[in-house]
Amino acid sequence: MTKKKIFSIILLLVLLPVILPVSVSAATTKKVVAKTVVKKKVPVPTTKDLLGRLVLQYQSENKLWYIDPTTKLRYYLHNDADLQFLADNLGVKPTVKDFAKLAQNKKTKTTAALIKKYSGRIIINPSHTSTPYYFNPADNIIYMMDDFADFYKTAQVIGLGATDALLRQLPMNSRQLTYDPVYYGTAQVQYDGQSYSYGKESQRILSLASVSKVMTALVFFDTNPDWEKVVEITPAEIHYPCTLQACGSTSEVNLKAGDKVKIKDLWAAMLTASSNQSAKILADNSGLTPVEFVQKMNDKAKSLGLVKTRFVEMSGLSADNISTAEEFAKVVKLAFSNETIAAGTRYTSYIFTVEQADGTPRDVNVVNRNYSLLAFNPIASKSGYLVEAQRNAVIMKEGKVIIVFHAYSLDQRNNIVKKILDGNELASAQ
Repeated sequence: MTKKKIFSIILLLVLLPVILPVSVSAATTKKVVAKTVVKKKVPVPTTKDLLGRLVLQYQSENKLWYIDPTTKLRYYLHNDADLQFLADNLGVKPTVKDFAKLAQNKKTKTTAALIKKYSGRIIINPSHTSTPYYFNPADNIIYMMDDFADFYKTAQVIGLGATDALLRQLPMNSRQLTYDPVYYGTAQVQYDGQSYSYGKESQRILSLASVSKVMTALVFFDTNPDWEKVVEITPAEIHYPCTLQACGSTSEVNLKAGDKVKIKDLWAAMLTASSNQSAKILADNSGLTPVEFVQKMNDKAKSLGLVKTRFVEMSGLSADNISTAEEFAKVVKLAFSNETIAAGTRYTSYIFTVEQADGTPRDVNVVNRNYSLLAFNPIASKSGYLVEAQRNAVIMKEGKVIIVFHAYSLDQRNNIVKKILDGNELASAQ
């Protein structure tokens, strides 16, 4: 054995005690010791937790609510008018001395006596009565309510989240002229011009969606339009649906900015295909401003004695176009008794020609997608859909109007219509 090999063996024997512990240590680092992670349970909120709080309806785009701590009623907040409504109807005005002691930030504290007196309430500044505040029970601080956009941002920080089911356990107030975003159920009625039958939730305020165009048609007809008049479509009119809903999510026909089109063709597009752009274009060419046109819609409702019906725009893309089944039945009865309006809803298809911006012609195809309603052979019909409204339908047959609001499928909607048409006594039990 050479001296070199002997030296290598000796070196190995010397280093072996050092190498082995390192190897063992390396092996042990590969072992994973299982640890039990105990998750802290988050308490499930109850209706009691919601009293006096700002509540975000997280299953529906975080719509905002205020829960009155005294009456336990829900109030829907979605604009400046709602904040003013709370101030006018629920606001309490403390003395100047008390108001000065209510904490407006974390640097100060509200006394226990004032917390007990004002917690969860809407507070009116006694020195500036036009500025309401909200006293938050979670931190005992008051927050200004002079601008909804800013107040909503605050609510996202200090508010509680709640499911639709939890919110439904608290009754909706009956003082606000608005729909209930947590309502789960349908509404229906039949109206013969004198009396109602087969009613269910027929006085509940609900969103109208595109059946709003029935009122739009009534108001536009009242302007004595020139049906052969040609109008040019503007970019703003084409873009209009995008100002209220996601672009591309609404019912439209192939209209373009710069197109020149006849009023009668826009009329068919609105009533046959439920074109929202056409509703806007007709209103813009009615001789009225958009504000005046919507006011005429509301004036028409008032002339019919309707008190729970309101319109904020002409297409139905806003969920704030509202009515009840009973009230809107009167609108439908009047509108569908007008053959010009009724005929516009009966087309299965309609083709018209526009003159494009470059002077060339283009055919526009209008399709009526209300196949299942047309199958009932009505005098006239109109449908509508928004998430807030669900599926709405209004039809008139043999002089009787049938309204179905807030159905959750076409089958459910059509089944209710069929039972009422058949005179089925179970129709009111849907």
